[in-house]
Amino acid sequence: MLLACLASIALFSCEKVEPVETPQPQKEEEKQPQNNNSNNNDQTTTMVMNITAGGKTITATLADNATAKELAEKLKAGAVTVQMKANGFEHYGPLGFSLTSHNEQIEAVSGDIMLYNSNNICVFYGNNSWSYTPLGKVDSLSAEDLKAFFGTGDISVTYSLKQ
Repeated sequence: MLLACLASIALFSCEKVEPVETPQPQKEEEKQPQNNNSNNNDQTTTMVMNITAGGKTITATLADNATAKELAEKLKAGAVTVQMKANGFEHYGPLGFSLTSHNEQIEAVSGDIMLYNSNNICVFYGNNSWSYTPLGKVDSLSAEDLKAFFGTGDISVTYSLKQ
């Protein structure tokens, strides 16, 4: 009985001890390359493409993906001229060659450049939801400016890499 009393006293008289957390070494945050041409395409390498139509040239930053890099390789061999058609929210046309597509359901918005059916390039000045592969984004033009650049009808457009 004496032993039971001593055990009870020992249990009830002890302070509650909070567990001590051992500090874990913090990992240094991985530094992401910065790109001042942010366009929601998660760019890590800046590849810039010229788009020329009607004697005027605008630029676009290509996406950082395998398909855009494949396009850049084609453009290194020389400029590509595409006969583009208008349909109210985009101009589109056949590249004359196929690229590897990685289609996903996307809500394309003004300025987006997409690959459709592996061989058509589309430049948007309106919105459309469809299955596309992102190629890039036109730099710094509003929807109205982009629509004015392409006009309302069919047009010959030349794509080249900016030197």
